[in-house]
Amino acid sequence: MLLSGGIDSIAIAAWKRPKLCLTVDYGQRPAVAEIRASQQVCKDIGLHHEVLSVRIPDLGSGDLAGAGASAHSIHSEFWPFRNQYLVTLGAMVAIKHGCKRVLIGTVATDKRHKDGSTEFVETVDRVLALQEGAIRLSAPALSMTSAELVAKSEVPIKILGWSHSCHTGDLACGRCRGCQKHSEVMTELGW
Repeated sequence: MLLSGGIDSIAIAAWKRPKLCLTVDYGQRPAVAEIRASQQVCKDIGLHHEVLSVRIPDLGSGDLAGAGASAHSIHSEFWPFRNQYLVTLGAMVAIKHGCKRVLIGTVATDKRHKDGSTEFVETVDRVLALQEGAIRLSAPALSMTSAELVAKSEVPIKILGWSHSCHTGDLACGRCRGCQKHSEVMTELGW
């Protein structure tokens, strides 16, 4: 499972209890906090966790890269081909560990990005399945909101409290899209 340390991936980890959780440091500004959150959550719920560092900060854009927004997206957190890159790395690690699928934390609201759409998930699943190892891609919360996912997962607040959603750094800025979503989800849950 690709574990970013955010609300959605933590809830899926608690719900699906994958064999391996993988956090990737690809050069994103909040990498240290994402790794810290993921490590603590995995420790608390007894999951195996690994960190893979394959940094590509010069290829990023927007909030996560600390750079200007891309001309290819109106969203400040857009990083070109990021999810495709992360899924590919996840599949490579899955083969190494004898796993048959990669789980991702995509939820219904991620459809505002093309790489958060049902079509993207289905297409990348088919591409992975065609290759040696026949790895499958699964987005178990693709049709759920974050609040619905948290409720379904029954993840305790003390575990979810470790989540890090900020796109701009290791401390929550309170202004970026990640921090706004975190606040909205917590409010919706009544926490």
